[in-house]
Amino acid sequence: MPDGNLNPKRNLLQFHNGSPTKPQVDDIIVLGWSKYGHVAIISKVTDNDIEIVQQNPGPTASSRATFPLIYKDGLWKIDSFRVLGYLRKR
Repeated sequence: MPDGNLNPKRNLLQFHNGSPTKPQVDDIIVLGWSKYGHVAIISKVTDNDIEIVQQNPGPTASSRATFPLIYKDGLWKIDSFRVLGYLRKR
């Protein structure tokens, strides 16, 4: 699906990790941590990083985590190989 388009199954805008659209607070971040996937809510965004809030992070992880945010060549990338993208209410 093209970046920023409406995903009709979810009724949410869908962005790739590496999008011209910067993540925002309250976006849902989609992570590929297991075969089932994982989602969390973006709770903070700066020009250098994002913070997420998550439930059920596992026995060794925190309910809050921070990832670097990189802007390069007109694209915003959350610097973690596990981040697939993010979803936004329209």
